[in-house]
Amino acid sequence: MRSVRFALVTMGLLGCIGGSSEAQQTSSIPLKRITIRGDFAVSEGAAATDISGMACLPEGTPRKCLLVNDENKNAQFATIQDDRMVVGDPVPLIGSAPDSRTFGRPPDETCEKADDFRDLDGEGVAYAEPYFYVVGSHGCGRSRGKFRLSSFILARVRVDRQGQPVDRAGRPLARENFAQAVETTYRVSDLLQRAGKAAAFFGKDLESADGLNIEGVAVQGDTIWFGLRGPVRKNKTAYLVSGDIADLFKAGNKRSKAKPEVVPIDLDGLGIRDLAPLPDKRLLVVAGAAHGPEVPFKLFVVDPAKDKVTRIGPLAAVTGQVDGEMKTGKAEGVTVLDMTGDKAQIVILFDSLPNGAPHLANVSIPARNKPR
Repeated sequence: MRSVRFALVTMGLLGCIGGSSEAQQTSSIPLKRITIRGDFAVSEGAAATDISGMACLPEGTPRKCLLVNDENKNAQFATIQDDRMVVGDPVPLIGSAPDSRTFGRPPDETCEKADDFRDLDGEGVAYAEPYFYVVGSHGCGRSRGKFRLSSFILARVRVDRQGQPVDRAGRPLARENFAQAVETTYRVSDLLQRAGKAAAFFGKDLESADGLNIEGVAVQGDTIWFGLRGPVRKNKTAYLVSGDIADLFKAGNKRSKAKPEVVPIDLDGLGIRDLAPLPDKRLLVVAGAAHGPEVPFKLFVVDPAKDKVTRIGPLAAVTGQVDGEMKTGKAEGVTVLDMTGDKAQIVILFDSLPNGAPHLANVSIPARNKPR
């Protein structure tokens, strides 16, 4: 077990965590490091440096959460209390080959090349009782442009109110049987191929053709939202795409025929890196470049019902040592832990840094009817 330390670059901002929404829009949002006990597992190496999503139960002390990283077939539990996180058990989401029990049908291989069934390429985690949801990227490989079927999967893990994986009857499962709590579906691809102007980018190369790529997920009631890192159109438009959970996880192997809701939004020309639901049906969004230089990352509040975007502010940069080299983290995860009035306590995760370099922030969330 070990504790990992990171440097926080606040870009001239001093003081405690917090501040008014007006100040947030012009100054970097300050962050407070979370101390980690344990390491998130990877296929090879000591600690994951590609954590990309997290969601937590709405209650509990400590709070039970589930995290995912890109290059893995598993997700992993953790608990968080105050400024401390303890790494917990892994839960297998997919195997080493396609599973005939996965709902729907695999999408056609539309990328330039095909690859083996390998990792989920998990990009986001959401929670809505009684499930944690974990979504793959649903895009061609960023470095090689290959089609990997294992990346075109949405998984969910059934848990009880304490976050313990359970079977369909609600009975707690032993650690070695956690896979029995998991269901998977291919049907998100069906939605994406009918997702308005974003659909034309499905299966396209991410770098050269602004290909479609999921990096965020949130659940509100019966609706699941997917946030797209790409495409981002020349008019600075990014996209949210939603579907019906019951349709996606309906038994059988038929494709979904549902028409998704597609919400175009302007995030200052940035793509979506993660989503978190707010109590009033809005979404908290972390945004970053679809391509090119990664920083700065920014927070927004999006009201899908009104196509309205409210800017919260840029995030302070976080750096850390990886294999003896100083690297800047990529903000790719956001979770709302608590919200009182207009004050939200959130956790931000940073890809490229050991164990996601989690940091706390307190931000002001503007009222829903406040002008942009």
